[in-house]
Order: sequence, then structure tokens, then C-alpha cells
Amino acid sequence: MKDFFSQYLSDPRWLIYDKGWNPYLQTVSETQLALGNGYIGSRGILEEIPPGCEPGTFFSGLYDKIAAQVAELVNAPNPINFKVIASGEKLDVGAMNIVSHKRTLDLRQGLLARQTVYANARKERFDYQSIRFFSLHNKHIAVMQVYLTPLDAPADLTIENLVETATTNKGLVTEGRKKHFHVTEILKKGNINYLCVKTLEKEILVAYASNVFAQTNNKNRWVPYRTFYLNLKKGETACITKFFSFYTSREVNPKRIKAQTIQTLRKTTRKGFKKLLDEHCKTWVNKWKTADIQIEGDANVERTLRFNTYHLLISSNDEDNDASIGARGLIGEGYRGHIFWDTEIFILPFFIYTNPRIARNLLLYRHRRLNMARKIAAGRGYQGAMFPWESADSGEECTPPWYRDSDGVVREVLTGQQEHHITADIAYGVCHYFTVTNDWDFMLKYGLEIMIETARFWASRVEYNKKKKRYDINRVIGPDEFHDDVNNNAYTNALAQWNLIMARKIHRILERKSPATVKKLMKKINLSAEEMEKWPKIAGKIYMPIPKRTGIIEQFEGFFKKKKLRRLERDDNFIPIVPNSITFQDNIYRTQFIKQADVVMLSYLLEDILNAKQKKKNYLYYEKRTLHQSSLSPSMHSIVGSAVGERKKAYRYFLTAAYTDLKNIYGNTAEGIHTATLGGTWQAVINGFAGLGIKKKVLSFNPKLPAHWDKINFSIKWRGFNLSVNVGQDKIKLYFASERKKDWLPVEIYGTRQRISANKSMVFCKKSGLKKYYPPETKGGN
Repeated sequence: MKDFFSQYLSDPRWLIYDKGWNPYLQTVSETQLALGNGYIGSRGILEEIPPGCEPGTFFSGLYDKIAAQVAELVNAPNPINFKVIASGEKLDVGAMNIVSHKRTLDLRQGLLARQTVYANARKERFDYQSIRFFSLHNKHIAVMQVYLTPLDAPADLTIENLVETATTNKGLVTEGRKKHFHVTEILKKGNINYLCVKTLEKEILVAYASNVFAQTNNKNRWVPYRTFYLNLKKGETACITKFFSFYTSREVNPKRIKAQTIQTLRKTTRKGFKKLLDEHCKTWVNKWKTADIQIEGDANVERTLRFNTYHLLISSNDEDNDASIGARGLIGEGYRGHIFWDTEIFILPFFIYTNPRIARNLLLYRHRRLNMARKIAAGRGYQGAMFPWESADSGEECTPPWYRDSDGVVREVLTGQQEHHITADIAYGVCHYFTVTNDWDFMLKYGLEIMIETARFWASRVEYNKKKKRYDINRVIGPDEFHDDVNNNAYTNALAQWNLIMARKIHRILERKSPATVKKLMKKINLSAEEMEKWPKIAGKIYMPIPKRTGIIEQFEGFFKKKKLRRLERDDNFIPIVPNSITFQDNIYRTQFIKQADVVMLSYLLEDILNAKQKKKNYLYYEKRTLHQSSLSPSMHSIVGSAVGERKKAYRYFLTAAYTDLKNIYGNTAEGIHTATLGGTWQAVINGFAGLGIKKKVLSFNPKLPAHWDKINFSIKWRGFNLSVNVGQDKIKLYFASERKKDWLPVEIYGTRQRISANKSMVFCKKSGLKKYYPPETKGGN
């Protein structure tokens, strides 16, 4: 049998395979093989929608609340709906015998290809091949092509080509399944089929236009109807190409959405399949130039990193500053599509260093909801801006009040009430972005206001303890969510302290840069110099539990008094095995077992809070007590493990993070990709193994590669330059291009300050510090 689509696919280093048919893994594969372009995400479903299939089509920023506890990402009509009836039997993995079945996700080009050979009750075989993509070149179009061949006998085919409107969102707790839209228009115009739906709460329109072109040996034609028929001889092949276009009224005037959607489809179909495919693939290849990480010495991990990076890329939209990236991306309903601290701490760094425009948009999403954050703070009796733990479209607190636990019991959710560190996490993301990009325009127009209002929140959130002459932050939940309603969580206190100090520093820096702009902002938000001068004083008195005798930070007041239990055995994924005697709802609160990196993460984000010896002591202390019941945890333990010399543990935790979704380690990949884990894995490689950091605003490298890795190659953006980095076991090669030949950058390599010049590849050896220069035309870059 001819393979019609192998000619389009990349080499195997870029391919993820799904071989054989296992109905129990269907929904996991749908997440793993998803397609998207940041504007729209589409689960990697089989076109025939077999039993157990969970179609998911999600538009960035499209939320609805009707019939739900809180606003959630809308599961919109599904355009990937293509059903074939062959001589009275449906070509369906759930209905026919499967002779062979394989799907291939091309990470480099954003393509999903499939080949399935079916056998009906008469043992007649049918070869079904398909390929589809959601264009990265034009984010409002998608294309699917199908080849059908009856292998053993002639066949009469009935083909249903629909946009499925029966899609619903899953219900949680007592909700039941929910439909967040209703159909407003169905239209056939020539050979184009048009559908428009409207969301129930915000009344956002979602429009689809599609048409189909069928080719056989003796006839080529546009198919104007949603159901059509083909008669094929034995061995004869039909090629059916389906073109889609789609828009929402978030970006198009409702009065023009029909005309825009149909017009885009007409332009699309005039180009044809191969032209559209070529445009899409070229855009993807270009996107990978700054995103790819090449590993010499570990091909499997290299491909896994590409899988993770691919899913970050399809979750992000560089054309929209009013949407962010949810905890499960754009391809699942996990956490209802909500935005957490995951974005600023785990995901944002990847984009800061590879695509600052997207990073800027993610932070603008927060700024555009600053007024709502002010309302949340005021509603709770605080000043400034308090960002919600879970955010959707409006910026309101969207944490559901109840959830059903693994034991079936409905329990109250306290994170929305007490997990306040997200406000400082967002401020941290703002400063991280500014340090790397030098985007003064962003800081003057948006960043400074976020820094000031978050500092105001903490200045009002602290409570003065007269007896101990200090400021406390009481009744909070830190990153370790096993212990709620605690006082003086170290992570929260330290980030609040940092937030107060940095807001004052940033204000002074920007005041020198543009005094008129800063003065205008201070007037707008009624900020006085006297108010700001209090912030460093408050910060200096915020309680930080670092005993001088041990140097180990107490995660929160009273943590050391919790019950210490023996260390647990680990499973094959390096995750501790929790005995049934320990319940997360009752017993766990009384123990020193923690959910995820808390103090360990703090030592990564605020490196100066501990010296090298203290950092290792804290790592070893908390690493024994961490159960890694959050997928956010392993990557942080990998990064800090690298820093403190625990290289074997660092690599083992890295593997857990890297394979979280490919191996479905946490058992919930079906609900969507773990976007924070993707970003954390990238940081584990770049900040952990490659040793990238920022020392006194200077880029630094102190690599600690795994022993079996020969070298890694990657690119980052730093202060407007594209820096190519080649890290080996004992040397580093750096290169950046500039039209100004005299440009140079200060860097710190292996702890020594150096400078690199534009347009010259420079090699630094670990032992001698020797620098070698190569002409860019022979050895520049990677």
C-alpha cells in the first residue's frame, strides 16, 4: 500500500508515534497528538469519533460561565468530524476489525498523519490515510486531507462531512455536562457550508466555514453537501480535502464575521492543499530556530524535549495580548482552562528567552486585569492589587468553591482564599522579563504599575506583631498545598519581601529614565513618596524563619513540630509511593510530608536568600519530605539539584518532568497537557544543566551537563540580541550577530567575568579560561 503522506514528514528525530489501537489510552493520545497554533487548539481525535472519544476545540480567551460554578474555557463545535460508511459498515476503530493502525505527530511542522487499515465483517479491507494541520501561517484556517482505498472489492461510500455542534464541557461536582453555546445560523452558499454559534453568557460569536474537494481517477469536484457519495473500484483511491476557516467576535466585528470567515475560506481554497501546507511548514520551521534544543548524546531525550516545546508553542499566541496560557494549554478541560501562577513562574521564562513578544503579551494579560485585581483586594479589605489564584477572561477569582476528591468526597477549595503568593509571582515575572529584554516601554507603561500595586497589596496584607516586633503574613497556603491556613509560609513571606523592595527600586530606576511618565502614573494611582518609603522598612521586618544554628528554613511556623515519617519507597518514575494509611485530607496535614517544591523553589527564584552550603542543606532536608504530588515539583528539584551538586538526582527528576505527558505519569494527561511542567522542563535544561543564570544583571553560565550528554545547542534572546549557545562538558561556545561590529556583551563564564564581541564565535574552556575566536563565516553560531 502506498503511503501518501510520508513525503511531507520530517526525519524521525521530530516524530512522535502512536502505534496500534488501545481504546483505554484513546483520550491520553488525544492530548499528546493535539494540534494548534495558539489561537485555536484541537485535540488529536480520530476523525470518525469512536466511542470514548473526547473532542475538544478551544479558542484562546473564549470562556463562558452559564451552568458552571465558574467561568471555563468553552469546548466549541468540533470541525474534525469525518465519517465514512463503506458498503453499510462504518469505518471506525470501535466498529471494525483493525488490521493496522499508526498515527504520527510531526513536531517540527505541526502535522498529524494517520494510516489505518480496516476489515469489515466480510474481511474486505479498506485503507484509510489522513493528514491535518491548523495553520501557523494563517491562524484562522485548517486543512484535512483523506485518502480512501477499498483493497479487496468495489465499495459504495457514504461520507458525512460535518462540524459537530453536540460538543459539551464536562461537569464537575454537581454540574453535569454543560453546553456553552447555541447555534445562531446554518447556511450553504455555493459549495461553502457556514455555521455560527453564540456563547450563552458573553454572547461571543464563533463562526466556521468549510468546503470539500473530492478527487477520484475519473472525476474531480467540489462537494456542496454535508453528506455525499462515492463509488470506488477495487484498488481505486479517492482523495478528499476539507478546508476550514474560523473566527470569533473577540477579534472580528460581529457584523462582519460571516463575510470575513467565508472570504478567508475562498482565499484559502484558491491556494490549494500543497501551497497551504508549504506556508504552514515553513512558518513552523522558522519558529523552531529560537525554540529548539539539540542534545548530542541522548536522542530520545532530545525528541522528548521537542515534544514538550511543541506543546508550549501551540499554546501561545503572539497576536493576542488579552489571553494567557492555562494550566492545561488549549487542548483540554483540566482546571477549566484557568490561568495560575504556572504562567509567570514556569511558562513565562521559556518565552522571555525565545519569543519576548509572547512573554510581553502574557504580562499584558495581567495588566489588562489590574483593575479587577484592585477590586479583589478592596473586597477583602486590602489595598493595591490582589491577583486571583485562578483567572479566566474577566480577571475575577475563578477558583471553584468545591471539588470532588479521589475518594469521591466533595471538599471545600481554600486555595482561592489563601494562596496569595501569586500576586508576588506575577511581579517576579514582570521583573524577570524586564531584566532579560530591557523593554523600557513595557515597564513605563505597564510593568511599573503592576509592581507598585502588588507592593501596596503586601504592605496592607502584613500584620504587625507587637510582641515580637515583626510583620507576619498569616492564614495562607504556600506552594505546598497539603498544609493550608498556615502562618508565615517562607515562600510567601520572602516573595512579599522581595516585591516590596523591588517595587521601590524599579520606581527609582524608571524615574531617572522618564520622570514625566512616572510622575503621571503616581498622580493617576494617587501614590506618594511617603507611601513608597515605608515599603523597604516593612520588608525588613517581615518574618523569615532561617535558624542560624541549622540554616534550614522552616517552611512555615510550626512545620518542624509536624510529625516526621520514614522516607518512602519510589515508583519507576521516581515518585514516592504513599501508603494507604496516609490520607491527603486528614493525616497528611499533621505530617512533614509536602506536596511539592516550596522552600526548594524559593532557593531557586531568590538565589541570594541562602549561601551555597545552606542551599544544599535545605535541598536535602526537603527533598526527603516531598511527595511530588504536583507535576510542578520534579523540574524544580532538578534545577536546584544541579545547583547544589546532586547531579544524579537532578537528572532523575528531570526525566520525571520531561516524560510527564508522554508517559502519563500523573494519570491525568487526558485532561490536557501540563504546560507548567513543559516550562519547568525547559528551565531544568537551560537553567539547570546549561547553568544559565543572571548575576548582577549579567548573563552567566556554569554548566553541569549529565555525564552522558556530549553537548547541547540552543539559542536565547538577551537584551535584543540572538545568542547562540553551545555547551559541552568542559567548554562553552557563544556567538551573536550584530550590524554594529563594535557591539559586545558582558558575561560570566565558570564564575569569571568575560566579554564577547559581536560576529565572533568565542570558546571558553572550563580549566584554562582560554578564549578562541573564529570568523563567523566559517564557525559562527552553532
